[in-house]
Amino acid sequence: MSAGPPQVGLPGRVLAIAAHPDDIELLCAGTLARFLELGSSVHLAVVSKGDRGGPSGPDPSLADRRRAEAEAAAALLGAPIDFLGFGDSEVFDTPEARSRFVSVIRKARPELILTHAPEDYHIDHVRVGELATMASWFAASGGHMGEHPPLARPPAVVYMDTIAASNFEPSHYVDISEQIDLKRRMLACHASQTGRDDGGIHALQELAETQARLRGFQAGVRFAEAFRPAPLWGRRRAGPLLP
Repeated sequence: MSAGPPQVGLPGRVLAIAAHPDDIELLCAGTLARFLELGSSVHLAVVSKGDRGGPSGPDPSLADRRRAEAEAAAALLGAPIDFLGFGDSEVFDTPEARSRFVSVIRKARPELILTHAPEDYHIDHVRVGELATMASWFAASGGHMGEHPPLARPPAVVYMDTIAASNFEPSHYVDISEQIDLKRRMLACHASQTGRDDGGIHALQELAETQARLRGFQAGVRFAEAFRPAPLWGRRRAGPLLP
């Protein structure tokens, strides 16, 4: 969904590919909202089920709940969402995984992909970022067959901030001061995670608020999200990549 023709120079179609059902909300929800406000279309993809995101697991009932939470958050944003269906900690570079990533990219047909940075803390994040970056090239190659036709060119790839801004040096900031309330409401959809009391890492609302304030302080605004383009041949663009 989008509000009209995209702002001149911005990518017209954006795909966010994240590992777990709450990662988009934590790392790029405000930026996606800005894209929509500026007329770009936005598509979401969640790779893992979130079935180990509880006190014990894997738990199929938790996976179902987390999918419903992600769908509710996507509805608040106003964007379609796809689920690739991998179990938590079961994301590997295999022909099947490459095929699923290529398929979702070709379905969304993005000019820009937002995904996890190589230095993020969770191996699912790292592997999803690697596979999304890899598949961004394959998706434009006629040598990779699939249900959807190849893209005309590989989309640009931009890495999202890491969780808690750990070990990530941004080159781009997006002011989300006007979108922070939507980001909060989207994250609140993930009650299975925001309600956990098994350690500080799961205090997700506080984490998201603190990180957005930190990146905002660095950029001279109230709240921001941080990014860094992937420095890869064929995935660079001359114009602006972010709002």
